[in-house]
Amino acid sequence: MTATFQIPLDIPDVHILSNRSGEKGEFILEVESSLNATTCRRCGREITEFHGYDQPILLRHLPVFGRDVWIEIRPKRYRCPHCDDHPTTTQRLSWHEPRSPHTKAFDAWLVSMLGNSTVSDVSRRCHVGHDAVEGAVNRCIRAKVEWADYTQLRTLGIDEIALKKGHKDFVAIITTLDKNDQVCVLAILPNRLKETVVTFLNSIPAHLKATVKRVCCDMHEGYSNAVKETLPHAHIVVDRFHVAQYYNKAVDNLRKETLTTLKKNLPEDIYQQYCQGMLWPFRHHFWSLDAEQQAQVSHFLGYAPELKQAWLLRHELTATFMKYQTKAEANQQLDAWKQKVTESGLSCFDKFLTLLETWQDSITNYFEDRHTSGFVEGLNNKLKVIKRRCYGLLDVKRFFQQIQIDLRFARGQSFA
Repeated sequence: MTATFQIPLDIPDVHILSNRSGEKGEFILEVESSLNATTCRRCGREITEFHGYDQPILLRHLPVFGRDVWIEIRPKRYRCPHCDDHPTTTQRLSWHEPRSPHTKAFDAWLVSMLGNSTVSDVSRRCHVGHDAVEGAVNRCIRAKVEWADYTQLRTLGIDEIALKKGHKDFVAIITTLDKNDQVCVLAILPNRLKETVVTFLNSIPAHLKATVKRVCCDMHEGYSNAVKETLPHAHIVVDRFHVAQYYNKAVDNLRKETLTTLKKNLPEDIYQQYCQGMLWPFRHHFWSLDAEQQAQVSHFLGYAPELKQAWLLRHELTATFMKYQTKAEANQQLDAWKQKVTESGLSCFDKFLTLLETWQDSITNYFEDRHTSGFVEGLNNKLKVIKRRCYGLLDVKRFFQQIQIDLRFARGQSFA
């Protein structure tokens, strides 16, 4: 004799009439609605005059013990006594979406399986078609932001990612931080043009636009001009790490030029001992190196006084950004640093000085609350993983949905 036990169906407002096994070992449960009313599709009033049953439909439900489960139901129909021609309406049930081949619980389960996975993988594992998985996504995950979910948008982030490597096929990612400082994606725009960003920012409801205090972004003029036009009260905060990329690159280019000269002028044994293998110790902050690495860098710079001067100026600028100070104090230090660079006669910082003249006000906005685009960059790393995992996912609407799925999956949130 086979041991049995009962498990709840977790579907409200139904009676189980019978159960049977299908040809492939699946469970088929025949159910009937226990509700004796519905809402008229025309006038919206409740109606209770029973008219009959529709044809039976089979709905995929949550699997159990490795076996598929199907729900068979004949939807009830009711006649409206209030409308002129007394139309009939099929009863709608809370656990099923009209025209869906699944229960809502199965839809939510399918979408949860998409966390850190692909549609093709879920289709194979769950024995459903590709379109069935996409349909579940469209029913469970919104394809655009729902503004009613937000009461304020203190900080916005704008950045881009290339959908196709090497093609400069950029999409703009608009993000914000919720009250728990978790990243929320507001939109994925089809390009990073100023006009496209302006259109989205203007779509933000007025009461939410008024709550935006700052926008963190890089030094792309399309973003900054769009923010100035649509959110004139918000501060533009240029990310300090984007700034660091520019001045670090300037010093690194000088390092490469210096190595070329030293290789020609120094004896080979001296060059190999003190100049080779210095890439990463040179790029790191001196205070983060161990004693042996510090000694190596000091020996190396002893052969390149001009490079040492640039290296010291780089560290001084980094220290400025690490220091807690006001915006006015930071501006004074940046102005003093620019003066030192000019007096040094170094040309490696020329392009960076031009950039600093243009963006210094937005760069020093960082010192007001020390906000950066770190939350945007962190999300971008996740997006790159999605892009590689879901190869060919080029539709921005579907990309937006996949991000929502992965973020919910990572946070252990429900998909129901």
